[in-house]
Amino acid sequence: MRVVKLTAAVTVALLVGAGCTVRPIGTSRTSPTPSAKASPTAVVPIPVVSPAPVATGAFDPAHVVQVLGPAVAELIVRQSNGGGGIGSGFVVARDSAATYLVTNNHVVAGASKVIVLMPDGRHFTATVQGTDPIQDIAVVKVNDASLPLAQFGDSTKLKVGQQVVAIGSPLGNQASVTSGIISALHRTITASAGGGTAAEDLPDVMQTDAAINPGNSGGPLADAEGNVIGVNTATNAAGQGIGFAIPSLIAKRIAQDLIAGRKPGHPYMGVCYQSEDSFLAGGKDFVGYGVLVTAALAGTPAAKAGLKAGDLIEKVDDVELNNGQTLGGAIQPHAPGETVQLTVLRAGSTTTLPLTLADRSSASSAASCPATP
Repeated sequence: MRVVKLTAAVTVALLVGAGCTVRPIGTSRTSPTPSAKASPTAVVPIPVVSPAPVATGAFDPAHVVQVLGPAVAELIVRQSNGGGGIGSGFVVARDSAATYLVTNNHVVAGASKVIVLMPDGRHFTATVQGTDPIQDIAVVKVNDASLPLAQFGDSTKLKVGQQVVAIGSPLGNQASVTSGIISALHRTITASAGGGTAAEDLPDVMQTDAAINPGNSGGPLADAEGNVIGVNTATNAAGQGIGFAIPSLIAKRIAQDLIAGRKPGHPYMGVCYQSEDSFLAGGKDFVGYGVLVTAALAGTPAAKAGLKAGDLIEKVDDVELNNGQTLGGAIQPHAPGETVQLTVLRAGSTTTLPLTLADRSSASSAASCPATP
């Protein structure tokens, strides 16, 4: 499948791998490292609504726009190579002197100047506070503490079929609004711009049929109450109504680190596995459900936890790995150093293994998964 990043002036064709059946969770790759500027004088809290409200009455996109619209900005980007583009962003935090906006890393990558244009006509020259190419999240800073705030919802509480609204500046059309539903949760996409550019692996994105186009990148995907439950990042150029957004709790965790001047961490297990549909299609059959471990890479959290080839991981904490829930999606909301409980079916018996997540940077570039049997 072909996927494009949603920056208006430059349409970058990307490829999404659809046929992978063995996946190392959190293996290293040659993407740029996250960066963040020195910590501000105070850590700025970013509130989260939990759970994300689900509309019980009539769905009203106009209400979403009234709540969230004032906090959504158009980002006008000038590139150091003389080019430029347009993306979107939204206000997430502020301190006594500045306001911070979330956008995509690919919107501001290589920028020599970023202009933030708010719906009320105010505009500011922003500085890039920090970037995370791994999760495609960036934060820009504006020296004005009066901009209206958006609020994150809890993306772990979302449901397939839930109605959503996308706000942004597609094709340079500021404050455009489209609506749709969450088509799927926990998709994994691998995108590459070609030309020697490193691939981007996004192991947990949500799929939506709300129309998103070049220029929507970095803008919010919102629930019926106007809470941000995703950051729009990519679309399938070969299909219709297939867009992808980074879940809000992942974006919030990365943004909080970047605002505080910290390098974001990325959870790493070091396990190779096959999804249930892949091993069933390959002729294997097991009692139970989940993902089939094909290898635990030496020296990794997976090996230290005692995972073995042939284990069937059924749950991460209380999250069952069925109905589209992926292993990558289950660990992404966690930070390195946190411990998760794996429910594992081994030789017909169920056991629980505690696994302490490492940071992706600890992965050996020489580590690789065995070929699919």
